Amino acid sequence: MNCGPSLKKTPRSPWDDNPQAPLGRKRGRGRSLGSTWIWRAVAPEYRLRLASLVGNRPLYSARRLLRRVRRCLDGSLPLFTSDALRHYAEVLLEVCGVWAHPRPTGRPGRPRAPRRVAPPELRYAQVQKHRKHGRVVEVTRRVIFGESTQVQAEAAALRRANGRPGQINTAYIERDNLTLRQELRRLARKTLGFSKNRRELQHALEYIDAHANFVKPHQGLRQRASPDSGRRWVPRTAAMAAGLTDHRWTLEEWLCYKP
Repeated sequence: MNCGPSLKKTPRSPWDDNPQAPLGRKRGRGRSLGSTWIWRAVAPEYRLRLASLVGNRPLYSARRLLRRVRRCLDGSLPLFTSDALRHYAEVLLEVCGVWAHPRPTGRPGRPRAPRRVAPPELRYAQVQKHRKHGRVVEVTRRVIFGESTQVQAEAAALRRANGRPGQINTAYIERDNLTLRQELRRLARKTLGFSKNRRELQHALEYIDAHANFVKPHQGLRQRASPDSGRRWVPRTAAMAAGLTDHRWTLEEWLCYKP
């Protein structure tokens, strides 16, 4: 699973959604609060968009994102990869860690407090890109949780488009960011269509993510059709690849669905 922020920064806007309201920046939930970041998490093996979150870059936003991702899992823990933002490691221990209670030593004094530790099945690696004059000159990969050989083997199992073994990277979330920027007008910088409201941007992200998961087929997920079917390929959506559904949803079926 790839996750990472820094997709979008919205410019400051003094305008309110109500054209009859007096000029001036309003504060409050959902209003324009200056720079805004989009946090995203995807499952690259299925091209499945797990969660999208609009917010700033504190620990609170990372906690909200990974809690949403945790609810999407079936109980097992995948391989987590991200950029070098330190909040991910802290929140992964909060969300997926287990309590370790130190054994009493029998010596006088206050006993050590229990702390969160990473379970053996938690695997997490970071990718840090070093830039010089705006260009990437070096890429550092670090395994934070889990055995290094196991993490490297699991990353290599996710092969690239040319068939070569994969590696620890954030290329999948970066490519998904490019796709999202092309699909969503609200992310176009320096245009009249840029998003001026956090709540509306969050709703637009949830709409387009659900459409991409259940309605829109992905070319990288298609399968060869049987010779007697009269067609070469069978289109599949991300939800079909992940086993969440057995057919491609129509737009009417998706809009009328009630969980």
